[in-house]
Amino acid sequence: MPFKVVITAFGPVSNTTHENEGLKPIDTTAFVSKATTEDEYIADVKDADAIITGRFAINERVLSSLTKCKVVSTNGVGVDRIDLDGATRHNIVVTNVPDVFIEEVSVHAFMLLLALAKKTVVLDRLVREGRWREQRSHMSPMPRVVGDTLGLVAFGNIPRLVTEKANGFKMNVIAWDPYQPDDVFRQHGVERVTDLIELFRRSDFVSAHLPLNAGTKGLLNYACFSAMKPTGYFINTGRGPTHNEADLIRALREKKLAGAGLDVMEIEPTLPDNPLHTMENVVLMPHSASVSDWSDVARRKRVGEEIADVLRGRMPRFVVNKDVLKTVSLAELVRA
Repeated sequence: MPFKVVITAFGPVSNTTHENEGLKPIDTTAFVSKATTEDEYIADVKDADAIITGRFAINERVLSSLTKCKVVSTNGVGVDRIDLDGATRHNIVVTNVPDVFIEEVSVHAFMLLLALAKKTVVLDRLVREGRWREQRSHMSPMPRVVGDTLGLVAFGNIPRLVTEKANGFKMNVIAWDPYQPDDVFRQHGVERVTDLIELFRRSDFVSAHLPLNAGTKGLLNYACFSAMKPTGYFINTGRGPTHNEADLIRALREKKLAGAGLDVMEIEPTLPDNPLHTMENVVLMPHSASVSDWSDVARRKRVGEEIADVLRGRMPRFVVNKDVLKTVSLAELVRA
């Protein structure tokens, strides 16, 4: 009997071609849940062998309903909508794909940096509205970028790639990350800063790349933003709730910093009355940093591969809840 793999995307799923390609080793195709409520979702997934996450959170109620699920997979990096401890208690392996679209996100972060520095959105609007000659009143502050200081909040795979791009602009890169060893910073020629407030104070641009967990939620707050140079810019392509949005709005209104570029927000989609919508010194994107034609195929195929590995008793590339391996035995693979 073939395995049952259920996919639940945030929006309409036109096909599961790429997931199915990854699932080929177990001769299974993904079933698309069209559930609109959690009850309908539970009815679809209760007898699933594997779940590809999407619209609905994998909470204790969902986990308790599962009768034979072995693996929950996300085709992204973030797992904040999955109860990891609960999955471990239920002997369910959780996988993600943290290495597929890291270049895309690093490019996006640097795009936001340049868009803020060169006032791209505002000046584009002036041209379209026939207000060409008003440009000078919108051009300050306009940093040079070359030789400026870029502060990175976290120093994992994505900010390391941002560093490579910053090096092309001869930027001075500093970074804060209490979990990385000193050698990692030295290998990339980056100065380690151990005080987060100091990083915000010294930087011309701050680019945040934090995952969302209990320790990072609201970590980037008014104390950070108010320490910035009035000509400085804040960028977040990590997770929205890692910055306190009310604090950021307050700091922007008080002109503690020059602007912000956000791919992620506390509430997504943003509410119509969000004050950030009316701030011309803020560039907003719809959580799209990871998207490219290539990554959209690669991430979907990979999630199928990860599921196929677990359902065959093999170790996938990335297990998020590693404690589950104390009770779930998976064979290590030698990968090319």
